[in-house]
Amino acid sequence: MTESGFGAKPAILRCGRCGKFVDWQDSRLQVVCDCRPHLELPPVLVREATPADREKALALFKRDFGPAQLVAYGETVLLDRAALLVAETDGEIAGALAWRPFDGALHILALATDPMWQRAGVGGYLVAEAELLARRQDLPRVIVTISNDNLPALYFYQRRGYRVSAILRDSIAAHTRSQQAVGFAGIPILDEIQLAKDL
Repeated sequence: MTESGFGAKPAILRCGRCGKFVDWQDSRLQVVCDCRPHLELPPVLVREATPADREKALALFKRDFGPAQLVAYGETVLLDRAALLVAETDGEIAGALAWRPFDGALHILALATDPMWQRAGVGGYLVAEAELLARRQDLPRVIVTISNDNLPALYFYQRRGYRVSAILRDSIAAHTRSQQAVGFAGIPILDEIQLAKDL
């Protein structure tokens, strides 16, 4: 992690084969089929965060992104000021989504899932609720920004109908004032990838 607050994500992921927890930088992608057994999982309830939920949600973001600030659309964004949705399952916060209205759209600032609930559909439920929220607020599209190393997020959003709308070369690197940060699978974190979905 760089001292400026941007850089390698200290997120912990769960291995899809053995269930072991893996650091973000040590993770790798693999090609798999749908041969994994289907698991019956408890229901997921998505709702607006209460004041009591905010601390837990911000802890999830801090684990995934380090200090609660990100680069989005070429500017620094503080997550502790964002509106939040949380996903609850088995009575605990399993994931969180930070958002803001921005440029006539609902901007997903950050999405985080507790490692124990990864691959349980929590992220999909949160994004679906954000899309419903955008419709209720008459916002015609949802936008999201990710770092160039975040291949899992690029896969996740494109599967849900999001399309790459822009790539800001060196946008994140410009906000990293110390050594170059390394992210998922050892990929240098340099660029901002913007995605959008029309509703």
